[in-house]
Amino acid sequence: MNIVIKRQGDYHKLFHIILNPITDENVTIHLFQPFLRPMDILILTEFIIYQLNTIGRVNLNVENQPVKNYLQAIGLLEVCSPNHFSNNELFQISDYTAMPLHRVNQENMTEYILKTQALFQTFCPEKDLGVLQIALSELINNVYDHSESPFDCLVFCQYYAKQRNIVIAVADLGYGIPLIVNRFLESHGMRKLPQFDAVGWALKLNQTTKSEPHNAGKGLDTIASFIQAIDGTWKLFSDEVKMESSQSGNQFLPNPIQNFTGTVIEISIKVDNLSDIETVEVLEW
Repeated sequence: MNIVIKRQGDYHKLFHIILNPITDENVTIHLFQPFLRPMDILILTEFIIYQLNTIGRVNLNVENQPVKNYLQAIGLLEVCSPNHFSNNELFQISDYTAMPLHRVNQENMTEYILKTQALFQTFCPEKDLGVLQIALSELINNVYDHSESPFDCLVFCQYYAKQRNIVIAVADLGYGIPLIVNRFLESHGMRKLPQFDAVGWALKLNQTTKSEPHNAGKGLDTIASFIQAIDGTWKLFSDEVKMESSQSGNQFLPNPIQNFTGTVIEISIKVDNLSDIETVEVLEW
């Protein structure tokens, strides 16, 4: 079976296969996109890992040579081949402006986050990158607190030097946010919400379907607050909802990727908007 991907909306073909598994023929992805954002890379990677876990085979033909070079440089083949059953250690990649594609869980997330912060600190040594640590830990913990994903969440981070922009993305194939919220509301005798409203409910302070000590019910609200404070932007794709958030507010749109399963969140941080690292002058006597 040949799957042609020319634009982001075409990823619905991959989610359709996840929802309706094909076991009697090989799936070959023909990727024609001229540019891949971090969230595109995660959607592609989680499909490949899912197929390898369930069917045991999948083929990827990248028709654009620069994109093929990029996917090789960020380690897509390495993370899919040995990693479709379990995690492996962080490895070196040839694209030094990106953090390796990685399956992250609560056991290895601290190591991953610290290495990510250390890498990007080399590009902007004067800036306080504490927001990266907060954003990544909240996103990863949310996956494990709520989504019941069939395998570890996927994380990819990229630094764009020309724009001085850091983009981080986290994806999982578990239950989407609208489903999780409505399942919680129903269990507490409350009425279900339309999907847009369900995502809006999850974004409010102290609204949580399962509060844990590490987030105290403030997961997505924490992300929203920090991104707004640094004038960043973020996108959320979950079930039938796409949300774009910036200083002007949240915009809810129909998800352009039909059959969407799970949740993908992509955060864009402008380095120049971050606070400078405070320096302490030492007086010599």
